[in-house]
Amino acid sequence: MLTQETKLLLIGQVTDISKIPIRTIRYYESLGLIKSSRRTEEGFRQFSLDVLTRLAFIKRAQNLGLSLEEIRNILQVYDQGQAPVVKFNKSSKRSFCKLITKSISC
Repeated sequence: MLTQETKLLLIGQVTDISKIPIRTIRYYESLGLIKSSRRTEEGFRQFSLDVLTRLAFIKRAQNLGLSLEEIRNILQVYDQGQAPVVKFNKSSKRSFCKLITKSISC
C-alpha cells in the first residue's frame, strides 16, 4: 500500500510564505486561532499547508475590522463543521454580519 506523506512546514517557512512574523504566528497559536500539527524531535513547530489559508483568512478578517476574538468565534464554528449561522451566538452573528457587510461594500 502506498502512503502519501503530508508536507509540513516549519514556522520559519510559514513566515516566509505568509509574510506574517514568527511572533505573530506564535501569538495566534496561543489564542487557538491556528494549531501546529506536531513538533520535531528538537521541539520546532510544524504546520500543515492548511495553516496558510487560515492565516490569510485571519488577515483578511482583521482588515475588515474584526477583532481576534470575533475571528476565533468564526473559526471555532468552522472547525466544528457546522454552518456558521446555526451555531453563532449574538456576538458571533454580529461579527459575521459585519464581515459580510464590509465585504460587499468594498
